[in-house]
Amino acid sequence: MKSYGRCPASCGEFVQGYISEEEYLCSYAIDLYSIATVEEKLENVILGPSKSRRAIEMVFKNFNLPIKESKNISLNINSQIPIGKGMASSTADIGATIMATLSLIGKSMTSEQISKLASKIEPTDSIFIEEANIFNPLNGEVIKYLGNVRNAKVLILEPNIILNTKKIRETPNYMEIKLKNKDLIREAFCLLEDGIKKNDLNLVGQACNISSLANENIHEKVALKEIIEISKNYGAYGVNVAHSGTVVGILLDKAMNEERLIELIRNKNLHKFYKKIYSSDIIDGGIKEGTQWNTSKILWR
Repeated sequence: MKSYGRCPASCGEFVQGYISEEEYLCSYAIDLYSIATVEEKLENVILGPSKSRRAIEMVFKNFNLPIKESKNISLNINSQIPIGKGMASSTADIGATIMATLSLIGKSMTSEQISKLASKIEPTDSIFIEEANIFNPLNGEVIKYLGNVRNAKVLILEPNIILNTKKIRETPNYMEIKLKNKDLIREAFCLLEDGIKKNDLNLVGQACNISSLANENIHEKVALKEIIEISKNYGAYGVNVAHSGTVVGILLDKAMNEERLIELIRNKNLHKFYKKIYSSDIIDGGIKEGTQWNTSKILWR
């Protein structure tokens, strides 16, 4: 019997940075997914991404099941999420694998418990949680729930360049540099909280602009200030970045036609660096459990 787990991607973070010598972030989910399929076999089948295999072992350990039995679980990952761009590709793989494994063994964990488990494998994102939240990526703890962003989409600017999250965190004086921005980050989180509470995308966008520009001293994004200016003139709400990745997102209302905005970006020749430009809906976070519905479809619940 096969079991499935599905986890969404993110397009970076609304806000990320240090406050009081702890790092926090608020990422958001988009409608691209990683789907994990697991199945119990009779033979040893240690296949699949190493982090996701580790996730299977940790689920077994969490429920005091023999770790050696996890070696007989086959794992297949089918993902729509670009790798190495700051879109939570490995985080989504891990989350989808955890959910699929829980379904297989007939156990359950809350979204918060899954986040804490995943953070033991690598720094993680807040996309496992259904609503937007302020989140510690190093221990998976939710600091504050903010609510949900409604009727929004993001225009994603994706370069070919990839970036290793671990490498960013190993930047010399990473914490010291980030702490210089703590007042700006505090302001950004306040604007974000207020914006989500009021469903005011202008406030959310202001928060994103502040955090994006503050992060330039860690990893510069090509033409970020120009992208913010283009977006402002077009009437978009703001620009967010993958703080430890390479993608840039422009926040839009779902009713907005992004084709004119894409044209403006191309007119500035920014498409020569941001090779892929496409839109994605902003959705609620959370991981789904799947069951086989028939030979070709999966029913998500």
